[in-house]
Amino acid sequence: MQARFNIERERNVNIFTKSYKNDRCLFQFHSQIEVYFVDEGEMEMLVDGKQEKLTAPAVSVALSYATHAYKTPGHSSSSVLLLPAYICEEFMLLTKGKRLRTPFIKDPTAYAKLRECYLAIKESADKRIKQLGYIYTLLGIILDYTTLAEREGEMDTELASRILFYIDENFKNGITPISVAQHFGYSQSYISRYFSSSFGTTLSRYLTSVKLRNAIMLMHEGKHDITYCALESGFASMRTFYRAFHNEFGISPTDMIRGHSAVAD
Repeated sequence: MQARFNIERERNVNIFTKSYKNDRCLFQFHSQIEVYFVDEGEMEMLVDGKQEKLTAPAVSVALSYATHAYKTPGHSSSSVLLLPAYICEEFMLLTKGKRLRTPFIKDPTAYAKLRECYLAIKESADKRIKQLGYIYTLLGIILDYTTLAEREGEMDTELASRILFYIDENFKNGITPISVAQHFGYSQSYISRYFSSSFGTTLSRYLTSVKLRNAIMLMHEGKHDITYCALESGFASMRTFYRAFHNEFGISPTDMIRGHSAVAD
């Protein structure tokens, strides 16, 4: 499963709260800390390589750049809190280079405490100091009910953000792992190792996935032929595009378009 960098989330520098019914989220990562509440029903959660079905009341926590996904197998009510890194710098320093041994909190008492903080954070949006107090109380409760472990290969979150933004802004220009490394002044071997240890996927595969997502978006618009969609998305040739597409999805671009059209009809 290929995680995607949620560039929309990354560009939002504000505290984010929202409630959902029967929510689902594709495999992704971002720099914000994500605290997810399963308020009713149950949800299948995947966070930082750990997978579990959570029955309400429960909470999952994704630290900065931890890959995560979730879906509702039947019925669920849920709510999410996203905390930008700059708001909780001390917590970011404490968790730098670390991961949660288990990102899931199933203790009803802990859920109640965290839920109370979540509601207080929402209600004190116009009182910044008070809101920050609730945020740090919430983070403290999380640490009380979870434990940290060293992550293999310490992650420089500033460099990680710069690389991901650079890819998002330049993938159409045919950038490669070599050109990315050169842009940041590192060797290709160092950047490749760094990227793999930070995000659990290779830089080459991530670049390909970003190009494929853009090509699929253009294809679904129905305004251009497949060749235009491929080349506009940064693929050097149609042969490279077709091979990458089949390796990722197991079908041809034409078959995907036909399937999409059939669903739309």
